[in-house]
Amino acid sequence: MQEAVGEIAGLIRRARTGDPAAFADLYRLAVTAVYRYLSARLNTPEEAEELTQEVFLAALGRIQGLRAEDEASFLAWLFQIARHKLADHLRQRYRRPAVPLDEDDQLAARQPGPDELAEGSEERAEVRRALEQLTPEQREVMLYKYVLGFDNERTARLVGKTINAVNQLHHRALASLHRMLTRTEKTR
Repeated sequence: MQEAVGEIAGLIRRARTGDPAAFADLYRLAVTAVYRYLSARLNTPEEAEELTQEVFLAALGRIQGLRAEDEASFLAWLFQIARHKLADHLRQRYRRPAVPLDEDDQLAARQPGPDELAEGSEERAEVRRALEQLTPEQREVMLYKYVLGFDNERTARLVGKTINAVNQLHHRALASLHRMLTRTEKTR
């Protein structure tokens, strides 16, 4: 474990000096977590892929100023960049809403038909809307725990809170989500 921590610190130091191989290793270490973080908040995998790319391009441009020395600090830095990129993307989306394609121009589905996917898609949209109604801290804890699979200790380091505070945020978020989603089901 200590060896891995030292290896990551070494990669960060080398990346700061402009070593492309070190940055590539850091990219491989973190790309899945950043992608999952963004895909949990976006509608399509393509949007998540595009923003993931933007996050790492921004990180590459700012790596010389990075003060992180360990994996948790490095990931926290990347997630901060991801939050800013996501906010910019959502602002743009609301300024320029997408216009649906005409029925004749619809692309062939790559997966089973819409009737088979509609219910799952609706449920994901409901959960996404409910997540957006949580406090920012609660939302971050839920994403770190359920989308990225981080434990309470790692989540606490990333959000800058104690493990007990993360536990409380987690339980409050679950209770709020339960209330919102059961309310939605009752109105159907």
